Amino acid sequence: MRIPSRRASLWLAVAGIWLAAPFANADVHLNKLFTPHMVLQRDRPLPVWGQAAAGEQVTVTFADATQTATADASGKWMVVLPPQAASAEPRALEVKGTNVLKVDDVLVGDVFLGLGQSNMDYATFGTTDAGAVKAMPAEAFKNIRTLSVQQASADEPQANFGGWWVQATPQSVMGFSAVLTYFGIELRKQDPNVPIGLIRASVGATNLYCWLPNEVRDSDPSCEYLRGWWSRATRNWTAEAQEKRDAEIASYQQQVDQLKANKQPIPADMKKPGELMGPKWSRRPSALYNGMLAPLSPYAVRAMVWYQGEWDAKRDWTPVYHDSFVAFIDSLRKKWAPVPGAAETPDTCPLYLIQLPAREPNDGRYWPFFREVQDKLSRDVPNAHLIVTYDTNDPNDLHPHEKTPVGQRLAWAVAANEYKQNVPWRGPHMQSVAVESGAATVNFEPGDGTLRTTDGEPPKYFEIAGDDGVFHPATAELHDNQVRLTAADVTAPKFVRYAFIPAPVKPNLTNTASLPAEPFRTDSQPLP
Repeated sequence: MRIPSRRASLWLAVAGIWLAAPFANADVHLNKLFTPHMVLQRDRPLPVWGQAAAGEQVTVTFADATQTATADASGKWMVVLPPQAASAEPRALEVKGTNVLKVDDVLVGDVFLGLGQSNMDYATFGTTDAGAVKAMPAEAFKNIRTLSVQQASADEPQANFGGWWVQATPQSVMGFSAVLTYFGIELRKQDPNVPIGLIRASVGATNLYCWLPNEVRDSDPSCEYLRGWWSRATRNWTAEAQEKRDAEIASYQQQVDQLKANKQPIPADMKKPGELMGPKWSRRPSALYNGMLAPLSPYAVRAMVWYQGEWDAKRDWTPVYHDSFVAFIDSLRKKWAPVPGAAETPDTCPLYLIQLPAREPNDGRYWPFFREVQDKLSRDVPNAHLIVTYDTNDPNDLHPHEKTPVGQRLAWAVAANEYKQNVPWRGPHMQSVAVESGAATVNFEPGDGTLRTTDGEPPKYFEIAGDDGVFHPATAELHDNQVRLTAADVTAPKFVRYAFIPAPVKPNLTNTASLPAEPFRTDSQPLP
């Protein structure tokens, strides 16, 4: 999805060579997070780390702070610089050992780590508002820096990764995560002088298990189903079959390269052989954590953003997702402790969960249940916040092109919760349900504003059921922050659902801040 222009590709290739050159034969190396145009997190302890000769003394200086460390027997070293105030002044980070490394154009601001699958990965150039972004002045991206972590799979946590920081421009963000792009544009309005660092580490068509640390995968009770499933899924794998498939993929790639060299099109029926599920599968459990997240820890960040779940919104994974995710985020927060080895608290690593959008009914059969899991996680995980998006986008497209409202709502939530700004960010949510006289009355906490409908019509997508658990469309009457529900076929209502379907079309229940009411149900019927 991230396809830069030919000119940009050439620039990035040259930049990669330039950046690699000083480190090639040096005794002291820096993790690749520490490259020109980077953003350090303000007001937090700042770990800086890398490799050196065993026993080598390494001194790191930034602004008025200097710290020294000694590389251990394996050559690893780390210092923790004291917190720094926000600064848009480009400064240098200097590292001295037997050699000297200098990282120029370093800013201090807020860093956000965007994780997930294809809707986090989806590039700006494919969105409905891409043209508007291209037309923006360069000033709109001043002090915004981006970093894309290249896809990599591994069996053990890696020390480094592929990728580097880029100064954002209307052109460079075309190949960057659209959600993070629109988020950065909107968040910058809060204070243009506070630099913003956006890190994207996402891969399409991935389950949560791809991102689990090894110890969670192997030992946590929440992953018992995963361990059994993986054992069953790979029981027919053989080294011989893998060798044959590797040869088929290599042959396919050779043919593609030859066609491209001759400027010939790739035939439509020429399909790349699929990967085998086994020890070399790029999406095997924990492989993407080891290759893409482990090298980033414990880089100081303001918050994490998780936009994933499409691949887990299925009959077998939805029931186990909640507990596995709790174990996942607990593990990440410990690994991202601001001072390695120190106790971690949720306050130092807030989490923003982006809800799954609308999805057509067949493929989205379990999506309402998965959104319910996401809502529960936002309440069960300390300092977690849900960004509601079920009301956006084309349900027939798994990769909706309308990413602007997603990025904006995320920015509003961060502004309200992290910056303590008076910014509306939360829509109405169900507070309680009362049943009497053949009707059910839903009491809403209106969020930011008061309850209303966007078109002046009665609220849509309410259903009620009696003891039989059979739901019927309800007639809804809006009274202040309450909705009264009745249905001719339900004389004694017991259960209520709102927008508990894969793809509500233009739901109209919002608050006066135009933020949508959150879907809910009061029954506990199992997945179909």
